[in-house]
Amino acid sequence: METVDIKLDDITDPTFQPRDVLETEGIEALANSIAEIGLINPIVVRKLENGYELVAGTRRWHAYKMLGWDAIPARIIEQDTREATMLQYSENFHRQDLNPIQHAHMLKFMLDELGYSTSELAKFCNKSKEWISRTLALLDMEEPVQEAIATGTLSVSVAQELKLIPDETLRHDYINFAIQSGCTEKAARDWTHQAKATIAAKNARLAQVGVITPSEEEQEYTPPPPRTCALCSAPEDKVLLEQWDICWHCGQKLKSQT
Repeated sequence: METVDIKLDDITDPTFQPRDVLETEGIEALANSIAEIGLINPIVVRKLENGYELVAGTRRWHAYKMLGWDAIPARIIEQDTREATMLQYSENFHRQDLNPIQHAHMLKFMLDELGYSTSELAKFCNKSKEWISRTLALLDMEEPVQEAIATGTLSVSVAQELKLIPDETLRHDYINFAIQSGCTEKAARDWTHQAKATIAAKNARLAQVGVITPSEEEQEYTPPPPRTCALCSAPEDKVLLEQWDICWHCGQKLKSQT
């Protein structure tokens, strides 16, 4: 494929830009490298009616702009938007230049706008269709969670585990704690188990007390059965039951020692 010099002003941004943020420091370093040793790999563009559309080489293009140069070596392809976008994604995906949220946006664009199937994307990415679905599901998460994943302060596996917590408030609490203090996938799985157990216990208590309906108002009130000590089984009227503010995971450790 022939390489030609194309004016920077004749090149426009691609139809879809997978990188939503370009790291200025990285562009500066690349610009310094290009100024010292030259451009190793030309950019790739697609011919339009007026000018060219950038397909691959966004960082190189911006580095040339930073240097104040007028033209950049480029290879011109005749592919349509669908194929050009696949080429662009290939360059970024296989170099691991995109964060998980950027991957998800790129996949969604290719599915919704370019008509690729999940099977086609899975084959191209060398991933399973389940991986494609899980990656797309990241876009269903709240904006702060997506931002934490994009910046690396929250891992995808931890976010996916905590996403299974059904109570929104409790889910936010655990996610915020994971972002601030760090969390492993195993700990997130334990927290999710703990949260589900907490929600189930709360619902059980509410069901035990009962929400009085008009048909139940005339029924005789039956007090709930007495609580007993979890360690010695003594009834509540003989021992003082204290509430311990510990998580489910620590509670399991305590139970295993008794």
